[in-house]
Amino acid sequence: MVERNPRAANATGPTAEEPAHPPAVPRSRSLLRALVEAYPGAAAEARAHLVDWMTELQPLDAPEWTIAETRSANAAAGAPARPARADDLDQPRSAAQRSRLLAMLDAGSPERRTAAASALRRWPEPDVSRAVLRAYLRGLTDVLPDTSSTDPVHDGELTAPGVLPDRALRWVERLPEDDLPPLVPLLVEWWEHGPPAVHAGARTALRRVPADALAHLLAPRIEAGELGLLDLLTGLRLLRTPLLTRAERLLRTEGRADLADGLVLLDGPLRAPGTAPEDAAALASLRTPSWAPVAPADPPPLPELLDLARTGPPGRTREVLTRLVEEYAPAPGARPETELCALVEELLRHPRAGVRLHAHRASRALFDRDTHARLTALLLADPLPDVVRMAVRTLGRAAWAPALPDLVRLLDHAKPMVRSAARDAVVGFGGAAVPALRRAEAHARPDRRSLYTEVLAQITDEQVTDKQATGGQVTDRRITDGEA
Repeated sequence: MVERNPRAANATGPTAEEPAHPPAVPRSRSLLRALVEAYPGAAAEARAHLVDWMTELQPLDAPEWTIAETRSANAAAGAPARPARADDLDQPRSAAQRSRLLAMLDAGSPERRTAAASALRRWPEPDVSRAVLRAYLRGLTDVLPDTSSTDPVHDGELTAPGVLPDRALRWVERLPEDDLPPLVPLLVEWWEHGPPAVHAGARTALRRVPADALAHLLAPRIEAGELGLLDLLTGLRLLRTPLLTRAERLLRTEGRADLADGLVLLDGPLRAPGTAPEDAAALASLRTPSWAPVAPADPPPLPELLDLARTGPPGRTREVLTRLVEEYAPAPGARPETELCALVEELLRHPRAGVRLHAHRASRALFDRDTHARLTALLLADPLPDVVRMAVRTLGRAAWAPALPDLVRLLDHAKPMVRSAARDAVVGFGGAAVPALRRAEAHARPDRRSLYTEVLAQITDEQVTDKQATGGQVTDRRITDGEA
């Protein structure tokens, strides 16, 4: 005869014949475990319903809301209810609880600090884990946070005031190998200058760094002659490099053959075991000729190329510009496509300078002289001084008169190299530039008028020199009025 539990005799729930859950275990946790165990053997159409049921019992990335179940189980078991207090550490996670626990990390009582660190160590927020780690590094607690919820620690965190190196090394031991290379300089310093315990811990941590990465980080100091650092590389399988070869030879020359013998240098790229069949198959595929002819792809239409140039990344845009020049350059005397001109004008305002310059070169091949000069004038407002100087020189060589007002304005540019290029271009226009210079001089501030008067004087001098060299006669009035 099976005895019934007298405490559950009058309750609805598991009978004496059915196994009852222990009172301390919340019912939702038991049900969740049962659903997880039933999922692998369930039919495909039932699995989605099981997942929905499990999500209702325990939402993803949410803490376990089992307080009411635990309280009911304890009450059913006859446990006395404990009155809730505002400073209870087993409350659900909240901003108030977080602030209270973080403040307790600096409490005067070691017990309170340990209790706060134990409550916070599994919180997923990185700043909380960092606070628990700082308390551990300073010796306030002996509780380490969970490494999965902590961001990679930089060396400044491990060298902050009050940090104990031995505790920092214990934390470094828990880090994955990929997080160790940024800490190599600090670990090497501890290995060189730390007390015996710190020296040994730093060497152990350095030996966990990937061998070739450690050799690469130590290379500058080894090349500078600090051959003692090679002791950190002894026994590790290293890819042979010219630096390590020279260092090994120098060690033997200095009579330190024991250290040189400890270096394990391997030639050629390292291959993982079991990759020989893959290598053989790759070589066979390379040696086997492919006789299947590849049909040439149909060239995309012009609208598609224009869309690619506007929406693609900078590299793709430049490739499309090259293709447009090769396939859509107009015949001599023919008018270019209107869409091409609109595209180039748009790309001359592209955020990337490489695209703007490529569009400018394409305009020279695609359009006539006046259109190319008009598009070049757009670059006079470019944010890069080098691009502006290039545009100024291009327009000056082309002697494109509509650009004169903009070229005269550039005589007051902030960059000396742009001012110099603009001056040469304006002077090259000769008397045709005089009206624009006179207008700029009339509207300039008194302290800036010399920029234009000096150019006017230079044009006048060159005009007079040219006339005298050719035997002609010219008056200052005609030169000043731009009639020469």
